[in-house]
Amino acid sequence: MRTARMQSPALFLLPTTHAARSTVHTVSFRILHSAARTARVLFASGMEYQTTMSANISAAIKEMTNGYDIRLRPRFGGPSINIGIDIEVISINSISEVNMDYTISMYLRQHWKDERLQYNCPLGNLSLDGRVADVIWVPDTYLANDKNSFVHDVTVKNRLLQLRCDGSVIYGMRITTVASCMMDLRQYPMDQQNCTLELESYGYTLADLSYSWQFGAKSVIGMENINIAQFTITEWKLISRLQNFSTGTFNTRKTKPGGSYPRLSLSFLLKRNIGYFILQTYLPSILLTILSWVSFWINHEATSARVALGITTVLTMTTISTSVRQSLPRISYIKSIDIYVVTCFGFVFSALLEYAFVNFNYWSNHKRKAREALKSVTANNNGDRSDDSSLRTRRFRDGTYQQVKMQYNQNIGQRLSQRGTSDETEAMVTEEIPMNRLNGLEGDGHVVRKPSCTGGKVRRRSSGTNYRHTPPWFGPGSSGRARNSTFRRRTVRVRLPAVRNVHIIDTYARILFPCLFVIFNIVYWSVYLMWQQQWKNNQTWTE
Repeated sequence: MRTARMQSPALFLLPTTHAARSTVHTVSFRILHSAARTARVLFASGMEYQTTMSANISAAIKEMTNGYDIRLRPRFGGPSINIGIDIEVISINSISEVNMDYTISMYLRQHWKDERLQYNCPLGNLSLDGRVADVIWVPDTYLANDKNSFVHDVTVKNRLLQLRCDGSVIYGMRITTVASCMMDLRQYPMDQQNCTLELESYGYTLADLSYSWQFGAKSVIGMENINIAQFTITEWKLISRLQNFSTGTFNTRKTKPGGSYPRLSLSFLLKRNIGYFILQTYLPSILLTILSWVSFWINHEATSARVALGITTVLTMTTISTSVRQSLPRISYIKSIDIYVVTCFGFVFSALLEYAFVNFNYWSNHKRKAREALKSVTANNNGDRSDDSSLRTRRFRDGTYQQVKMQYNQNIGQRLSQRGTSDETEAMVTEEIPMNRLNGLEGDGHVVRKPSCTGGKVRRRSSGTNYRHTPPWFGPGSSGRARNSTFRRRTVRVRLPAVRNVHIIDTYARILFPCLFVIFNIVYWSVYLMWQQQWKNNQTWTE
């Protein structure tokens, strides 16, 4: 009995729990079914709405373009229409001094109002395919200073057209243009250039069309993010002005005032970064100029070393000058970098000329002193042998006397450099004397004879002077036998004082050249940096 009583509640509750569960499942299914039906209805309504909306927009566009004449501007025959312009600059690059132009990529958007394109406002703003611009009137805006322009067409032409219900139109495109920029390169590479981008109507005068910047000073964006390799954009300004042109008449070639054409200009200042030119031109020129001064510390007798160093530096400076000219147009005026390169070239070339002057002065002094020594020796010999002097004088008057011949020993310089500071050097003087005087030399010296088949050699030592008799010289038209029996050559070795003042030129050059170069650099950089600041203060915007 106890067991039956305890089981009876369980048996009573089972049917109740199962029924509740079934009820919950039924309600959930009904809710989901209702939601699905509602979604289907809404989706069908949305599709129907979208279809209706598309049909309405297509009908609106068809209605707008029905009877629309793209050849006539809005409000044709009435007041002028205003075109608002705004620009987003993408990049500025390829600034060329040779061609005097630059390349700019940008988004160009034009705003105007065409009452013929009004439609019902419930349709909202319409973003249409760019090809719609081919069936409506658009401004004939062009870039007045462009050389080559194009609209990007990957994957389709990058054009955008937006319409508003009141007839306002926004027409945008992505274009890249190569625009001209006339540059003044007198201060190159410490110059600043003023370049412009100019937009203008090609055919409409101010009476039909006017231009303005759509958002005032904020109509151009992106300039602050532009990075150019050799330039920095310091300032930019938006300008609006009128441009007057003259046009030809229909029947004659004469011109008449064509009216004022509206023009918008984006003017910006480009400051050239000089760092590249310091490493590429200025620093190599300075180092080459200093290198040319090394020759002042090289012995003046080392001709090969000094000449090779001078020619190498001159040719290298010529190469640098050529590379500078290749990157610039062929203009007539002198540029800042030309002055510096030419001055460095002048210093290098002057160092080479300095050695030429030293070498010439050195050998000229030696020849002069050799002639003086010869005259001194001849005077001493004439005092002892007056008859020899009379004989030589008579033969000179007869035209048979041989000129005195001087031979400088080329190894003297090396011996002098090895001996240190020597006050004397040697020269050889050759002249002819009669054979009948060989056996009768007078004076306090003596004669040494060595027989040989050619007449032998006779040496005379007298007062530190050596006389060496060598075989005869047979000149053209002379009898060798007669001259052999009459004359013998006498070679005189003479001690010559060394030229002590040649090195003083190199000494002065070691001080003068660096001082002049430092002064030149101080003046050069001071003047051009001052002019650069003055140019910036007096800069007037191109309008």
